[in-house]
Amino acid sequence: MSKTYRVAVVGCGGMGHHHAKTLVKNPRVQLVAAMDAFPEALEKFSKEYQVPAYADIEAMIRKEKVQLVFITTWQSVRAELTVAAAKAGVKGIFGEKPMAASLGEANQMVAACRKHKVKLVIGHQRRYMPVNVTARKLIQAGAIGRPQVMMRRDGYGLLNRGTHEIDEMLYILGDPKALWLYGQVTRKTDKWERRVRCEDRCMAEICFEGGFRGIYESDLPEPVLCGHAVYGDEGILRRGENGTLMLMNLKSPGWQVIYPEPVGTDQLTEFLDWLDGKVKGHRNAGETARTTMEIMMAIYESVRLRDVVTFPLKTKRNPLDLLVEEGRLPVEVDGRYDIRAPFPEQKK
Repeated sequence: MSKTYRVAVVGCGGMGHHHAKTLVKNPRVQLVAAMDAFPEALEKFSKEYQVPAYADIEAMIRKEKVQLVFITTWQSVRAELTVAAAKAGVKGIFGEKPMAASLGEANQMVAACRKHKVKLVIGHQRRYMPVNVTARKLIQAGAIGRPQVMMRRDGYGLLNRGTHEIDEMLYILGDPKALWLYGQVTRKTDKWERRVRCEDRCMAEICFEGGFRGIYESDLPEPVLCGHAVYGDEGILRRGENGTLMLMNLKSPGWQVIYPEPVGTDQLTEFLDWLDGKVKGHRNAGETARTTMEIMMAIYESVRLRDVVTFPLKTKRNPLDLLVEEGRLPVEVDGRYDIRAPFPEQKK
């Protein structure tokens, strides 16, 4: 029989409300508390969902007997809160993306949850899209032969949107092991994303085990590449219209239209099933999200080293911060700005 878990939301901004609206509709959980560093946001959330408000995560977990914590804060504080919640004795933690602001922070989160036997999940929800689930199955079944190249393109920052694109690439390809990476970024403006430094442009070539390549680019000029295609030595798989997949291979002439079937679960349901012992793992487990973080940080590190980066990545701090602090990415356009949470001076 499924248990009912007592849940708290830490971070009462947009994503906190997004998750809360889902939680209050699910009979397998009970929303019992909230926490936020901003009093106004906390008060609004507390009133809307009729839950007590807290400023201290350990006190909240202890007093409200919290079993699950949804940490929907900015990434710069997520590691500290995750470690504190794990030590306080929760059974599970759901964190938003990006997992953290550096590989070192991601390592701390994974280690704390492993030590205290806490199940950690990070919200890369694209792993539940029918088109991606079907694409992964087709590639694993050999529909395009041996994968050669996969390309992804997006904008608005590596840690902002790129975390989804790279994690999606990993999932579709079957979560392969990355061997090496070569990347490039520019940062001529003082650009930030939720108080973490952000680049202006970014691209990388990732070599995975078996030799196939992942190509990622963000905010590069047009014309754009086809960012939803996987090329193999015996075929091509790409997205079509209205949630379909288009497959061309040696088995059939022309393009085949494939209609993905419903997935049958989502990241919250799978999280609860994992906690209940109904499934052996979660496709968004913390260790998996850590790999996505490692690849993103390796892009910055490649710029810092001016060379190929091999895995595992050893640099624990965010290499983009190191580049700026070392004076190697000087700002050419004055005026800091945050693309997600404007600085006070941006509102003037």
